[in-house]
Order: sequence, then C-alpha cells, then structure tokens
Amino acid sequence: MRKLFMITVLLATIVTGYAQNVDNFEVGPYVVDYNEDGEYKYRLRHGVDLYKYFGLKKDTIMMNPLIETVPFKQGFELDVFMSLPRFAIRGVSNIYGINGNWKQQIGKVAYLNAGLSFAFSFGKYNRDTGNKICYRKDVMIETGIPVSIEFTKLDYKKASVYAGLGLVPTIYGTLKADEIVFTGERKGEKASGFLISPRIDFGGYIPLKNQIFRVGIYGEYKINCSGDEDVYKDRISRAFVGANVGFVF
Repeated sequence: MRKLFMITVLLATIVTGYAQNVDNFEVGPYVVDYNEDGEYKYRLRHGVDLYKYFGLKKDTIMMNPLIETVPFKQGFELDVFMSLPRFAIRGVSNIYGINGNWKQQIGKVAYLNAGLSFAFSFGKYNRDTGNKICYRKDVMIETGIPVSIEFTKLDYKKASVYAGLGLVPTIYGTLKADEIVFTGERKGEKASGFLISPRIDFGGYIPLKNQIFRVGIYGEYKINCSGDEDVYKDRISRAFVGANVGFVF
C-alpha cells in the first residue's frame, strides 16, 4: 500500500508540474505552445487556408504609388545671360543680354530650341603699339538667332538637368567707340560684321508652380565671317564663357 501511495504522488507531481510550465492556446490561425519562462513555439492550425482566412486573392500584386509627372511638350523660354572672354587679349569685354526661344519636344529626351537674342558688349582695351592707341573703350551690339538641340527630361513636377549643342548666327556692330592716343582723344573705328558661334550648354530645370526655373552655364566660340579685320581675334576674344537664368512657360 505504501509503495502504491508513493507512485501515485509522484505521477500527480509530474502531471501537475507539466501543466504549470506549458500553456497551449490558439491565436488567430495559429496554435501557440507557451512556457512560463518566456519560450514559445507556434504552428499553423491544421486545415487552415491563410488566403481564405484573411480574404486574400492569390493573384494580388503589391504596387508602389506612382510619382506624379507632367511632361513639358512645347512652350516659350525667356532668360537673361552674361558672359566674359575666356582669354582676354588686350583688355576685357563684358556681355549682357536677353534671349527668347520657342522650345519644342522632338524626342523622348530631346528638344529643339530656336529664337532671338540681343546683347550689349562693353569693352575696355589697353595699348596697341601698331596704331599708337593707348586706350580704347567701345560699346557693341550683337543680334543672334540661336538654334540648338537640348537633351533633358523636362517636367512641370520634377527637377532635371540638361545639356545642349547649337549654333548662333550673329550680326554685330559698334554703337560707340572712343580712343585715347598720344595726341589726345578721338573717335574710334566702328567694326561690324557677321559671326557664327558654336555653343554648348549645361544646367538644370526646377519646377515652380506653373513655370519652370532654368539656370545654367555655357561656352561659345565666335568665328568672324566678315572681311580681313577680325576684332574678336585681334582685340576682344573668340572664346567666351557665361551663365544664364530664366523661366520656361
């Protein structure tokens, strides 16, 4: 009898201890075995289909939200610019101007630009020993027809960068020229003629409400196509670098 009692007590202790250490319960479609010390195991309940349980479709595709875009097709561009000679020969010439272009998309990332530009050149030059000129100051005007191909993804909602290649046929003329020589002050010769200027552009576009802000830099090389006298080669400079800012409407 005593042995039977001890075996019964031992079995009851084992069963009671096991019941106190492990809990078994269901959480949604899962069965969880949880121990008092924080350890747990879980498994999917037998016969549960998660697609049916959560009401999912097997062909469901998760998609990221699309970023809104409004591509620019065609419009008008207006900007102001300023340039300086890259290699000043006998002085300096500052050029200030305004440029207007019609911009037309001709490809997925390409635009054709064509328009009209006006610029004033303010030059100051030092001694020319051949003509005995000690100092010269002049004002010139340049009227051009810039034509270029621009590569960019222009958009009303997204910023973008651009690069352009083009030519600027230009008529130039001198409005005012004053020279100081050893004998005093005199009126200088007024040069005029025709230029062809290859040009490269780099910069960016920034959307601003219903317009697009444009900022960039450019370089051009002025080839004088008129007569024997080349004031750009002899006095001013052929190579120029500049900057421009404006808007696209």
